[in-house]
Formats: sequence, C-alpha cells, structure tokens
Amino acid sequence: MSPLRGLDDLPAISDVPSVTAAQMAEVDRVAIEELGIRLEMLMENASGGIAAACRALLGDVEGRRIVCLAGSGNNGGDAVGAARRLQGWGADVRCVLAVPPERLAGTARLQYEIARRIGVPVASANEARLDAAELLVDGLLGYSVRGAPRGDVELLIRAADRSRVPILAIDLPSGLHPDTGLPLGVTIRAAATVTLALPKVGLVTTPSRALVGELLLADIGIPASVYERFGIDARRCFVSGDLVRVLVG
Repeated sequence: MSPLRGLDDLPAISDVPSVTAAQMAEVDRVAIEELGIRLEMLMENASGGIAAACRALLGDVEGRRIVCLAGSGNNGGDAVGAARRLQGWGADVRCVLAVPPERLAGTARLQYEIARRIGVPVASANEARLDAAELLVDGLLGYSVRGAPRGDVELLIRAADRSRVPILAIDLPSGLHPDTGLPLGVTIRAAATVTLALPKVGLVTTPSRALVGELLLADIGIPASVYERFGIDARRCFVSGDLVRVLVG
C-alpha cells in the first residue's frame, strides 16, 4: 500500500496562513515567556501530532519499522518524543542521533532520557541502518537553521534520501530554507511534511513543493490570539481536527 494512502482520511483545508521564521520565533517566545506555556508542553503536543502523522501515513503503526532521525535542537526532541509515542502504539521504532546525547538541547535531552528509560533503541549516525525501515522521520534541523547541513546531519540526510524509504519531515525538510523554500545544501526529499503550529512560508512556495511532499499541519497548543499580534487569523485552522492536510494551490 502507498505510504500516502492514509492521508485521504484526514480533514483537508485550504487558504491556511503561513509565517516566516522570525515570526514563528516570536510566536514561540510570546507563548512561552508571556503566556507561560512551557516548552515541554509544546514539545509534547508536537510529538503527539508527529506520531499521529506517522499513523496517518502508514494506516497502522503496529509492528511497522520506523526510524526517527534526531538533531540537537527542538526538532530532535520532537522526533524522540514521537518515537516514544509510536513505541507505545506497538511500532518497531528506533532513534538515530546526529550528535552525542550530551549535546542535545535541554528539552531534547529530556525526551532522550525518557525514551532511553523505556527502552527505545538509540543509535549514533555511524551506526544508522535506514534501508530496512518502512518510514523515516526527519527531525534533524528546524526553522532556525543557518547555512548548509554539515557533519553527521549532512551524512544522515544523504543516507535518508539514498535509502528510498518514505520520509516524514518534521516542521520542514532538513536543509530547506524556511522563508525562501530553497535548498541550503543537501536537503531531505520528503514524501510528506508535518509542520507545527502554522506552515512556514517556504513550505508553500513553488520551488519547495518537490521536497515538501504532502503538507500536514499539527496543532501544538499555541492560542490563536498570539498570531493576531501579527495580523494573522489562525482561528479556523483546527476546527476539523488537530492534524489536518493542507491543500496548496
């Protein structure tokens, strides 16, 4: 069965507003610092949305082989958190870290420690075996990316693309500029992208479409009132569900 077939069951929406990387950074700041929505809460919500997107792609995750690729930042934490959810749903899931565990950011490190305690297998980049997976989850780089991927992140992007395994990108394909939609260097070629909160501008531009694949949107719990500060009306994005398919013209 096609790994995209399950997406037909998701609610579909169009005319979804998008945000620049700078706007998203400010949205995150307002939610965390002014409203008191802790980063751990947002990451937990994101992890749940990503795991749900995996289930939508595969139809059923029980016994399915899923590898989550995790970088050092929040996207890496989202990927590891999703792996924990997927293990609980019966998936044969494992994580591959692009950095040593001690270099993970605070919330990403917390997700790693939880996953390790419950027995989610974790490998380093040079131990990665991707070809046998049925789905790869790309949590290597996020919207704050600066410059072309390098080091083990570049190695894992190349290995993922070379594997021909369908890839679900978290927030945006690693290596893609969040505002222009242009590759910064080697870039993940995703079958689908589950973007968080609102789509980043670069995801809906013509140059990015072949790399983004099908575009999904997950609610991570940021109030619509935060977006209103930027003149953005996001109130109707999740009326039909907390994971939706975005129709891009």
